[in-house]
Amino acid sequence: MKKPYLKLLTVCLFAATFILIFDPVYAGFIQQDRSARPAQRPPSNNQRPPANNHKPPANNQRPPSNNHKPPVSNPRPPANNHRPPANGHRPPNNGHKPPVTHPRPPVTHPRPPVTHPRPPVVAHPRPPVHHRPPAYRPPVYRPARPVYIRRRPVYTYRYHPYTPYRWGPAWHPVGFFVAALATTAIVIAINNQQYHYANGVYYAPASGGYTVVPAPVGATITILPSGYSTVPVSNVTYYYYGGDYYTQNSGSYVVVAPPVGAVVNNLPDGAQEATINGNKYMVYNNTYYQPVFANGQNAYEVVDMEEQ
Repeated sequence: MKKPYLKLLTVCLFAATFILIFDPVYAGFIQQDRSARPAQRPPSNNQRPPANNHKPPANNQRPPSNNHKPPVSNPRPPANNHRPPANGHRPPNNGHKPPVTHPRPPVTHPRPPVTHPRPPVVAHPRPPVHHRPPAYRPPVYRPARPVYIRRRPVYTYRYHPYTPYRWGPAWHPVGFFVAALATTAIVIAINNQQYHYANGVYYAPASGGYTVVPAPVGATITILPSGYSTVPVSNVTYYYYGGDYYTQNSGSYVVVAPPVGAVVNNLPDGAQEATINGNKYMVYNNTYYQPVFANGQNAYEVVDMEEQ
């Protein structure tokens, strides 16, 4: 009697042989001769990939489809009217686009120049502003000793700004220098001192010319200068011109000291300002003038003041 395991082994081998031969699942493990296989079906356009599921190589292109479109026989020609760059040089071509064979032709009809240009804008500058000149401030006169009034003035003190006055182009203030005098100038001798007179102005010899000085008291002239004014004081008529006073004597005119109480409307250039007892007075040629309001206008009155 055989052993049971030998029978079991025989059955298993037989079953395995049957399965390997007739079972189509394991038939793929048996190497068969390709030449002995029956003829296969003709290849199809939609052939199924092999059973091993391997992807075809990359160089194998997709087979053409039966319903693909025919190739275009007349392709669209490339555009030759590309706009060139602003600098006139086209960047190098890397093979992506063909170079432009027909660049844009140059402009043969440039834009005509403007024959009627726009008129320029006429600027209207702002007119200059005429600033008011600053008020004239005379130099300050400070007497060495206290000053007091010896005689009370006729008019009441009334301050008003001082403005120098000029009597014409031929008149010059004290201290003015000239290199030569007019031929009409006359010589006047006073106390062994020679002066030259011309057009109401007195000159003293100086280095290289002549200097204007106040009229010397006692000088006599025959004709008064043009522009003089009359000043009545205590029934006496005085003639005033350029800060100088004259009286008439036998058909001539003599220079005198300023009379106290004389009222004049103008003072020449060179007057100085002095403050006496809180009031401002003008000093010219050692004579004090008080600002007053007389005959409806600003004026100056000669006052009798003396230094103590």
